[in-house]
Parts: sequence; structure tokens; C-alpha cells
Amino acid sequence: MFPAIRILFILISLLSPEISFAQKIQFFGDVLLSRGIEELVNKEGMDSAWKGVVPLLKEGAINVANLEGAVGDKSLCTKGHMPCFNIDLSMVNILKKFDAVGLANNHSLDLGLSGLRNTIREIEKRRMIPLGGEKFSTIIRTEDGDIGIVALTDLVNSQNDRQHLIMPESPKAINEIKRLKGMTSFVAVYIHWGTELNNLPTDRMRELARTFINSGADIIVGHHPHVVGTVECIEGRPVVYSLGNFLFDQKYEETKKGAVLQCGINKESRLLCKLRGVMTPMDSFTPYTVEDKFYGKENRLLASCAPKVMRTWTGIFSKDGKETKLVLKRGEANSSLSSLGTHDPRTGQRLWESQPMPIEKLQTIDLNCDGVLEVMLIQNIYSPLDNEIGKRIYIYGFDKGVRALWRGSALSRPLLDAIFIKNQNNGMPILLALHTADSFLLRDPTKKGRIIMSYRWNGFGFTGILEKQSEVVSDRLLFKNEKIRLLNDKGITVQEFSFSDFY
Repeated sequence: MFPAIRILFILISLLSPEISFAQKIQFFGDVLLSRGIEELVNKEGMDSAWKGVVPLLKEGAINVANLEGAVGDKSLCTKGHMPCFNIDLSMVNILKKFDAVGLANNHSLDLGLSGLRNTIREIEKRRMIPLGGEKFSTIIRTEDGDIGIVALTDLVNSQNDRQHLIMPESPKAINEIKRLKGMTSFVAVYIHWGTELNNLPTDRMRELARTFINSGADIIVGHHPHVVGTVECIEGRPVVYSLGNFLFDQKYEETKKGAVLQCGINKESRLLCKLRGVMTPMDSFTPYTVEDKFYGKENRLLASCAPKVMRTWTGIFSKDGKETKLVLKRGEANSSLSSLGTHDPRTGQRLWESQPMPIEKLQTIDLNCDGVLEVMLIQNIYSPLDNEIGKRIYIYGFDKGVRALWRGSALSRPLLDAIFIKNQNNGMPILLALHTADSFLLRDPTKKGRIIMSYRWNGFGFTGILEKQSEVVSDRLLFKNEKIRLLNDKGITVQEFSFSDFY
């Protein structure tokens, strides 16, 4: 059982900062890698496509974009698919800025079913998640819990395409939304719909939006019209009908304005979304970020449409092989305490719940590579080690009851953040910790720089592996695109390392 020192927890609640879960998800609009975009990259290099949106792509967020086209030769273009957006293999690496790539659209079968399958393979090779064909949904594990994404299309260029894509009213689509709703913190429907160059939703779009929401969707994000659409709040859930273009070569003035939807769970456990503006100059194909007030009216509506959600992780936490839902529930308003509970995902029955605790971060990890997940908590707890309330690591197992495997250690130095990363060589997880530059023996919080250390689990504790120093002030760690990122207090990447530097 978790430490039941309730008086200490009450004292800590008065002193600790509020829970700060900073990981966002960002939905981008339509991306083209053919025609003018291919010419741009061939002429000016791969970085030319993203040079104007570096701040957006450097944020510590999950990035999702809709790709128009298929990887392969133009000679494979199928009947009825005009224009046909075939993508040269050399262009696919541009997508590595994204974590998930939507392929549910009217151009994903431009090169037939074999072209869609080839595109899926190439995306998977680069450790991104393809969302198209039969692989139309995913669960992404984050600091805020599991996020469910369902990618659908209401549009096809050939009636024969319908048998290879998941249409929005199909039982598969509706049942998948319902399934993910029971397993995740929130569910996003990412859909290709509407009419080109029309920013207003049709009756059908509104009808589909209500169907998705009644099935369990928490946010609905649209693309295809190539212009930014209107925003609505339906049953307390945000609906963005179209994000417009993100990277495209269209030359109409209205197609040069785009939007990026950023969503995250705030400290009141509400799903809060806002639009960020992007614009492509008339004589260019390179998008640039614009001021936040660009979509002020839409963002005021989105701010008032923030559904309550519960941070949820679902997985195998015991050797009986049964799925368990782990839920982190925030305490009363203005409280820094949360409780952790386990639930049966089939019945919703609560199996166990902890005492309120000051939890800063949660990560699930298979410590022993036995298929059973453990949980790492970072908590703000007092320790006589430094006579301070500071971040400490706790490791718990849930097999045969709740067991503390490691309690209250800040490891070798004062701790700022920590993450487990799976070692690709042997599958064993490595703990990477971000420390202040001072020590427990000689505390000096003003000392500049950071120390990053790696540790391995030895069965009952942690053994140090390697240490690196950084002169850059950072507050958080993130592992993304095979790089270890140091983030500042605004969630922006300030330094990167290779994972191989730490083992």
C-alpha cells in the first residue's frame, strides 16, 4: 500500500506546486509532398519546408498530420484519381517531425491498395504511426494518460475505394470510438470531410459530429476543404470543422491560411484546446506561424468548451494477463493532491484507490521485460536527506496487490524530471534523470546548468550508468523522434542528445 502518512500529505498539499502535466497533442491540416512541395525541397533542401514553423514543431507535443497522396511511382496512378499525388520515397523523411500520419483521405489510394500499403510500411519504418486502411486508429501513451485517435474519411475519389477505407458511419468506426473511450483519457476523431474551399459545415458534417460525440468522442478535428473552417461546441465537446492547409502548394489566397489545433489536459482535469495560426506567403509554399490572436474568436469559444476528462492508462499490470485501467483522479479544486486507482475496464468497477498524494508525473513501464507493467511516480515529498520537499521517484507494482518496489529516492542528485526509455539493443528500460547541477551535500539551487544521468534497474534499486553535463537551463525531459530532448519551462526544446550517449 502507498505510505499512509496523511498528516504529512496535508502539509505537503499546502507547500507543493500544483500538478503540471505538460504534454500536448497538436493536430495539423493537410500536407502535400508532391508537385510544388517536391520542387521546393529539391531546390532548397528538406529544412525549407519547416523553417517557418520551427517553434511549433519543437514543442514537446504529440504531432498528427494528414498526408495527401501515396508513396510510389506516378505510373501506378489509378483510374479516377486525378489529380494523383504520388510521393517520391526521398520525401518521406520530411514527415519525421510527426508522430502519427493520417492516411484516411481521398488521395491515400491514388496508387491503389498496394500504394497505400507501401505508404504504411514506409511510415512505420521511420517509427511513425500510420492511420489509414485497416490501421485507422491508435492509442498514444503520454504523461497525461493514453490518447485515442480514430482517423476516418467521408470522401473517396472512386467508389471502389470504400472497401479499403473505414467510412465514418460504419460499425467498425463507431465501435472503435466506443472501445477507445473506455480505455483512454480522451478520444479524438480526425476526419477528412466537407467541401473544398468551403469553410462552413454541411448538415451531414454536423450529423456525423453528433454521432461521434454520442459514441464517446471528446474532440473532432476535420480536414480536406483546404481552408480553415468554423468551430462549434456540441454537447460540451469541441468540433473544428477544418484546419485548412499546413504544407500545400495551392495558390488561392484563402488556401494560404491554416491552423494547428493544440489540446491538453489542464490543472482542473479539463480538455482544453486552442488554435494556432499558420500562413503561407502568396509567392511561397513555406508556412509560417502567426500571432495567437489570429483566431481569437474561435479560441474564445474553445475555451468555453472544455470537457472534463480523467487521466487514464490501460494495460497488463498483473501476471494473470487481464487488462486493468489505471486512473489518476485530481482532488478538490485548488488542491495539489491526486489519488491513483485501478478499475476493471470491462465493468468499470473500481478495484483499488490510493490515499491522496502530491503526484507530479506518472509513467507506466515494464521494468523486467516480463509483459507486466509497473508504475513510476514522481512526487513532491519531504525527505530528511535534504530537509526539503522535493521531487522523489517511487516505483510500484500491481501484481498480487500493490507493492512498493522503490520509495522516495531522488537518486544521486536533486531531481527535476525523469523518464524511462526502452533500450533498443536489449529491450531493457533505462531511467534517464534530469538533475540540478548542485548536490545534496552542497545545495545551491541557483547554480547554472543541468546534469543528465542514466540508470538501470537492478531488481531492487538503480545503478548509475553514464553522466552528461549541460550548460543549458531546462526543466523537463522528452524522448521523441529517437532523440532525448531537454525542454524549458514553456515546453520548447532547448537541447537534444542521442539515446546512445547514455548507455
